[in-house]
Amino acid sequence: MSASSRFDVAVAGLGPAGRALASRAAAQGLRVLAVDPRPDAVWSPTYGIWADELGDLPPSVVWSRVARPELRAHGVYRLPRDYLVLDNPALQAALPLDGVAVRRERLDDDGVAALRAEARVVVDARGARPDGIVPGDPAPAQTAFGIVVPADDAAPALQGATGLLMDWRTDWAAGNEAGETPTFLYAIPLGDGTVLLEETCLAAAPGLPIPELKARLRRRLLARGMAEAAVDHPLEREVVRIPMRGRGRPAPAGVLAAGTAGRGGNLVTGYSVAHSMARAGSLAAELAAGRAPRAVDARGPADVFREMGLRALLRLDIAGTLGLFDAFGRLPASAQRDFMSRDSTAPGLARAMWGMFVGMSARDRGRLITATLGPPSLGQG
Repeated sequence: MSASSRFDVAVAGLGPAGRALASRAAAQGLRVLAVDPRPDAVWSPTYGIWADELGDLPPSVVWSRVARPELRAHGVYRLPRDYLVLDNPALQAALPLDGVAVRRERLDDDGVAALRAEARVVVDARGARPDGIVPGDPAPAQTAFGIVVPADDAAPALQGATGLLMDWRTDWAAGNEAGETPTFLYAIPLGDGTVLLEETCLAAAPGLPIPELKARLRRRLLARGMAEAAVDHPLEREVVRIPMRGRGRPAPAGVLAAGTAGRGGNLVTGYSVAHSMARAGSLAAELAAGRAPRAVDARGPADVFREMGLRALLRLDIAGTLGLFDAFGRLPASAQRDFMSRDSTAPGLARAMWGMFVGMSARDRGRLITATLGPPSLGQG
């Protein structure tokens, strides 16, 4: 870095983490360069956060609000928090790039590293690069396949719920599900008279293939009485691939990594948007004060527990997974928040995980102990 650098900070990537940082840094009076191959594109993924994570974002960024969505395993649990689906164009408008120099360019790692010649601080926010997930890759990944259908068509899938954050029941199974990787249905109204129905593998190594998820979703929805035409001819389709540990290699030397390009994702849930946007504000303030951290999201004590949680998810069978999330559903609201949040403290996360453990049956506790403490395994089970 040179004292004569043209920019104070250069941000590679204008997804939620990168745009939030570029916007917040410019608002702090910093000279900002943002580089993205499609800087004007509207984000296509469906982003959801909890209502208590909205922070200083305006109400206009909320596309839909789901009051107390349900979690279903063996039991049914109404979660004591409201869940929000974000309006991507409104969210982008709430993170203006006024005063930011925007360059339209696709950068590889060498290109990101080269930005050090232009800026005092370079931040890689290009995401976890889910296009890099290939069949057989042993890295843990979250994968999902979803369809968007009119609310009337989706009603049989919701079965009276306002929304389903996680429905772990196994009506996706073609027959005997023994030995299969657990998946859940995510069913969330989108606020425009449509519903997103998504079959999700929370974590597996390798990630569960999209065709398998598509087949499971179809079997599940038909078993619940949805019309075949609605299932096979949706309004839209969505595919999700999230490497649970972010990018498979570190950021280039001398470059900070933000969001899922770094360690901004939750190892247990995959959630990253709320944390990444909040961290953008504090990081911008640090940079404006002349302090550049060694890492955007430094490894801390809570990560030990998250790694244990990820390891358990990768190895638990269906019965153990249902037992785990039954126990989660019975936790108090504060403990549920600690388990789900990327920003929970080590003591809070430990208490939440202990609460889940003691809330499981003796058989399910045995399954969890085996999954967590057993010998390393790349695959499921």
